Amino acid sequence: MRLVVGGALLCLSSATLAATTVVVQPLSDLLVETVLSAPAQVVNDNHATISSRLSANVEKVLVSVGDQVEAGQALVKLECRDYLLAKQQSQSAIKSLQAQTRLARQQLSRAEKLLKQRNASLELRDQRRAELSSLIAQEEGAKVGLSSAELAVERCTLKAPFSGAVTARIASEGDLVAPGSPLLKVLGAEHLEVSANLTEPQIVNVGDLEKIYFQASNDRYPLALRAVIPFVDKRARTQEVRFTFAKQAALTGSSGRVVWQEPYGRLPIQYVVSRKGQLGLMQLENGKARFVVLPNAVEGQAPQVELPLDQLIIVEGQHGIEAGQDVIVAE
Repeated sequence: MRLVVGGALLCLSSATLAATTVVVQPLSDLLVETVLSAPAQVVNDNHATISSRLSANVEKVLVSVGDQVEAGQALVKLECRDYLLAKQQSQSAIKSLQAQTRLARQQLSRAEKLLKQRNASLELRDQRRAELSSLIAQEEGAKVGLSSAELAVERCTLKAPFSGAVTARIASEGDLVAPGSPLLKVLGAEHLEVSANLTEPQIVNVGDLEKIYFQASNDRYPLALRAVIPFVDKRARTQEVRFTFAKQAALTGSSGRVVWQEPYGRLPIQYVVSRKGQLGLMQLENGKARFVVLPNAVEGQAPQVELPLDQLIIVEGQHGIEAGQDVIVAE
C-alpha cells in the first residue's frame, strides 16, 4: 500500500510541475479601441425676452424676426412724451429751487452780519439757516426726481443686451404695454454650449480626452470640456456636463450625441480570467504565468487595461493555469 500511494503521489507531483503549453500575444494586438457616446443638445443661456419697463404705447418696432442685431442696438421705441414732460418739469423745479437757495444764502449772510453788529437776533439767524437747509434738501430731492425722469426717457428705447438674432416679435406698433410686458426675444450669438448627462466613469474619461466632438446628423463639431455641474441626478445617477465648441458651432437646439474614444483600449472578455474572486489577465513573465489584477474590471464587460503595450499576454491556455506556474510558449 505504501508503494502504491507513494507512486501515486510521485505521479501527481510530476503532473503538477509539468509546464503547460500556451499561446501568447503582445497586449497591443489584443486591445480594442472603444468609441463611446451620450445624448446631447446644443443650449444657449442667452435667450432673452426684451420687456417694457414703462407703461406706454409702442411707437416703433425697429427689427423683424430673423434680423441680426448688435449689442446696444435700438430694437423698440415707446411713445415717450409723458416722460419727456416729467423730465422738463424736474429741470424747471431744480432751477426754481437753485434760485431760492441763492437768495436764502444771501439772507443768511446778512443775518449773520447784523447779528455781529447786534442789530439782529439769534432767532432770525437760526431761521435763515433752517430755510437754507430746507431748500438745499428740496434741491437734492428734485435732482433725484430728474435722474428718475431721465432714466424713464432712456427706457423709452429698448436696446439689445447682446449681439444675436431676433427670434420672436411679440408686440405690435400701437400696442399699450405695461411694465414687464414682453416685446421681443433675442438669441445670443455667443455662449453656445453642448449639454450632456454622463455617469461618473464617463466624466473621468472625458476629462482626460483631447478629442471629443458633438455629432448631429452627418456633421461633427470639435468640443472642449468646460464644466461638470456639481449636482447628481438621483434617479439616473448622472451629472450634467457642459462643453464649448472649439471651432464652428452648431445651431441652438440641435440634438445629437457627444462622441469620444476611450484613452485606453479594452481587452476582449475571452482573455479575462478569475482568480480568488478577482478579475485579471495572465501575463508571461520569465517563463512563468503571472496573474495581473484589473481593478476596474466588471464581470461580463471588456475591461480597460493600463499596461505597457509590449507585455505578452497568454491568450490560449490561460484558464487552466495558475499564477507562478511554468509555461511553454507554443511555436
